[in-house]
This record gives sequence, C-alpha cells and structure tokens, in this order.
Amino acid sequence: MVNDQLVEIPRCDWEEWRDLYLRDWPQHELAYNTVQNYINWSKRDPKIKDLSIYSLNGSWRENGTFVIIDRIDLYMHTLEESFDTLRRALELVDWDYYYVAVMCQYESLLFETFKKLNVKIFVARPNIMYFLPKEEALQFTIQLPEGLRFGPLQPKHAKVINDLWPHRETGSEFSLERLIRWNVSMGLFDDKEDGKLLGWCLLMQKGVMGTLGVAERRKGYGALVVKGFAKKLAEIGLNSYASVLVENDASNALFKSIGFKAIGQVNWIRNCERKFVEWSSGAELDFN
Repeated sequence: MVNDQLVEIPRCDWEEWRDLYLRDWPQHELAYNTVQNYINWSKRDPKIKDLSIYSLNGSWRENGTFVIIDRIDLYMHTLEESFDTLRRALELVDWDYYYVAVMCQYESLLFETFKKLNVKIFVARPNIMYFLPKEEALQFTIQLPEGLRFGPLQPKHAKVINDLWPHRETGSEFSLERLIRWNVSMGLFDDKEDGKLLGWCLLMQKGVMGTLGVAERRKGYGALVVKGFAKKLAEIGLNSYASVLVENDASNALFKSIGFKAIGQVNWIRNCERKFVEWSSGAELDFN
C-alpha cells in the first residue's frame, strides 16, 4: 500500500480543477470561487509566497478534495460524501504550526482529526453563512446621501481598517492590503471631508464579503456598503455570500434586512501550535 502524501496541484491544471465545482451551487460555489481566486492571483504573482495547494496523492480529479495553505489561512473542500480523502489529507498537515480554518464547513471532521493527533483548539467561532443571488442584487436601488460616494479601497486603507478590526492579529494588515490590491472591494467615502473613509467591505479568497466595518455606528453606513458591494459583485457576475458570527445580532439583522438568506453554518477554527502548547494552554478549548 502506498503511503499517503500531500501532492501540489500543478498550476497548468487549475482551470480543470476549478471546473469540478460547477455543480450543485451554492453547495460547491465557494470552492469554485476559491480556486478562481488563486488563478487570478497567480496571474498577478506567479510565485506567491507561503502558498501551498494540495490534493491527496494527486487524486483531485477523482474526488475534488483539496487543502490550501495560504500563510496561516487554511481552506479545504471535497466532493466525496464520505469525507475519507479529506480526513486523510488533514492528518498530513503539519499541525506543529497554527492555522485558521476559514469558514470551515467540516468542523466535526476537523475536531476528530485534532483529537486523533493531539492538537488543541485555540478558538472556534461559529458563523452563519448568508447568500444573496446576483439577480436580486442587480435590482437594488441605492440612494447615497449628498457628498458620499462609493469607490474601490486603496492600499493605504489597510492600516485604517486593521486598526479598527476586532479580529486583527500579526500579519493581518498585510493580508488586508493584499486583498485590497488583488480583489474587488467597496469603500464609502465622504467628499465633504477630503474623501474620509466611512465604511468598507472586502472580497475574501472564498468569494465571500469580509471585514465589513464602519467608522461611525448607527449612521446606516453598513447597510449602504453591503447593498452597494452586492450590486457591484452582481454586475461582474458574482453571487453574494457573507459569514457572520452567530452572536453578532446586529450584523445578522442587517444582512437579513437586505435580503440575504441563511444557508448554513460554518466555523473559523484556529489550532494551538503543538510546539508551543504550554504558551497557549490558558486559552485553549479542549475537545479531547
């Protein structure tokens, strides 16, 4: 029996790999979006640092299973109902280091893997996933108050957003700047105050709205940005998705009021580094 190994998916096969997920949307749409994201990014930088895209034993054509490690971000998907290939692939990840499983829909499988390999959970944040079809977003009529305008974010805005982002950590400003440079984004600006940034939203690697934020609360800026961004995404042919913390009542109410429908639950899961268990043990959640 051949030992399992993680094998990188060659760049020349990425378009074929992407098209495996042209089925049963929205179930597999985010996998399609993720692969398309890295196709787009590879055209900008053919040698993206700290990016590894794996299948198990090169079997991606047979089961559509992948594990992507992008710096600390971890993405995974499979077309297998049994999840067996994904389970075996996850057992080969080097969990001596920490990763964040982004919008993970396989939390039970990941927790089972952690239990088997003695990996501790640093934090797990359940989120509700929302969906809005592009056909509905195209119907939005948006009236901006006088002096306000929509526009793309600029790299300089990464620091502003990161400083106000409650989930910021080491390296997050770089990640935000990369998203701003390489993906579509939405900013709400006040031209009466020299183009002050009032609200923002970015498109994450999975094709999901992320890091929604405003400079001032209770002004309606969040709703304007979400509607404006959803319409912009629809105009370039994309459906809109959003991931909102279960306990974030205000954001959940916002997306529902705009017309987004809840389609399931995902989780943002960060493990503790096995090399530094003593350092992180005070904050861990033990699923063993």
